[in-house]
Amino acid sequence: MNKGCQNSHGRLRKAVDASGFEYDGQVAASADSVEDAVIPGNATNVFLNMQPLLDRLDENLAPVWLSETPFSHPTTTGSRAFFDDSGQDTVALFEEPHFGTAPDSAAMSPYIAFMLLHLGMEAFNTLMVGSPRKDELDRMAMAGGLTDNAPSSE
Repeated sequence: MNKGCQNSHGRLRKAVDASGFEYDGQVAASADSVEDAVIPGNATNVFLNMQPLLDRLDENLAPVWLSETPFSHPTTTGSRAFFDDSGQDTVALFEEPHFGTAPDSAAMSPYIAFMLLHLGMEAFNTLMVGSPRKDELDRMAMAGGLTDNAPSSE
């Protein structure tokens, strides 16, 4: 466990307690032990928490960093700023990000969640003898827009 995990656990505990949810003594004791644990600080904790660092450097730096971060990692949402596929038969590739053409990441979240869930199910199916769910997964991929290929039985 690290300080970040301890902090997240503490915030979750406070939210649960504030909601009036009741749980047994063993769960409470476990949660108390996480809260009471003494975890020594280290330089990694400072650098992983970017907000205080950026605030110390310049108050305007954090919003800029937050707006640029999604486009500096190879994510589905981030990659959308580098191409436009709104044309019928063409895809335009950009050398620089066009932020106005990228969809809102919150609007993309259900699609991204579906894609990740589907990839996980597909990977698990590959591990199963004979890939018994291949046709169903192919149909779901096509219905969900992940592929244009019709399911094929092997």
